Amino acid sequence: TYFRSYLETGVSFVFVPGGVQEVMLMDPSEPSELVLYLKKRKGFVKMALEYGCPIFPVFCFGLDGSYAYYIPRGDLITKIFRAIGFVPLLFFGRFLIPFGIPRPHQIHVVVGKPIHCPQLGEHVTSEDIDKYHSIFLTELESLFDRHKLAEEDYRDRKLKIM
Repeated sequence: TYFRSYLETGVSFVFVPGGVQEVMLMDPSEPSELVLYLKKRKGFVKMALEYGCPIFPVFCFGLDGSYAYYIPRGDLITKIFRAIGFVPLLFFGRFLIPFGIPRPHQIHVVVGKPIHCPQLGEHVTSEDIDKYHSIFLTELESLFDRHKLAEEDYRDRKLKIM
């Protein structure tokens, strides 16, 4: 795959594993919850174990305040979005301009300690994947909890990892 070709040449990359499901699970009526769809996202962990690459937990505070958005809802809509592989949503930036300039909002990216993965090649087991995936989720949650108190809009918010 495209990602593997990078790893084979020793090039690192950033991968954001949320996807369509994460966007569809955002609920404006529950602003205290930050939904991360990660429990079933394990392919990046498998690749890290195959190539012996570290995984860095990263969280971006303030990103959700950069734009307002509208997402059509419903079972049929979700099926269509999953079939096409993305969520066609309408988002509004500054001055309510669709797809426009983001609202002036501070964004703070925090990066956790690397999770060092052994290089297992083709010998990666589901137990290995589950172990390192669990470590990743724990570290990501810990990273969020350590930094949220310094972020005014996040002090009372919780991650909801699904």
